[in-house]
Amino acid sequence: MDIAILKWVHQVFHDQTWLNYIMKYVTYIGEFGAGAIICAIVLLIFKKTRWAGVAVACACVLDVLIVNVILKLSVNRARPWQTYPDLGFQEFHLSIGVREPADSSFPSGHTAALFAAAVALTMYYKVKGLPAIAVALLVAISRIYLCMHYPTDVLGGMFIGAACGVGGYFLMKAGKKYVWPEILKLFSKKKSEETPPDKNEEDTE
Repeated sequence: MDIAILKWVHQVFHDQTWLNYIMKYVTYIGEFGAGAIICAIVLLIFKKTRWAGVAVACACVLDVLIVNVILKLSVNRARPWQTYPDLGFQEFHLSIGVREPADSSFPSGHTAALFAAAVALTMYYKVKGLPAIAVALLVAISRIYLCMHYPTDVLGGMFIGAACGVGGYFLMKAGKKYVWPEILKLFSKKKSEETPPDKNEEDTE
């Protein structure tokens, strides 16, 4: 079923040059998790959005650990063009100049990274975060369109990324409730110890 979908996509859509290049540049949003990382950095810069940035950053860390460190190395599924070299996928990639990753096909790293960030944002901002889900979904579609992954790789990336997004959000909530107050206490205590006593107070004694 997986390869049948990719064969259908290749036969029906890949003669549409304009659409090929749109999908090529859409997929770049998830390249090396760039879209998710940039989102986290931008949110962390501004005080008003900092906790949302923490949620996205935590989701990204979970995503890297689960997808890149654990699953891709343990599953090590061959890419579609490696398993089916005669279907013309590599020639198509060469014709539009898209990079062919060498790591495991399962799960889709682009999809997982974008869904991790998008779900963390949606949990934090509710309805306002839904455009991020739309972007993540578009990147997921581009991975199938470009025949970089089997559809099951992309579905796996969506579910794993979503789970990382939920985990990142709750890690942020726990950190905000339990860790951050302790850090503030530590710094306030240190500051009070470093502050010399008031001279007037010494005279009155």
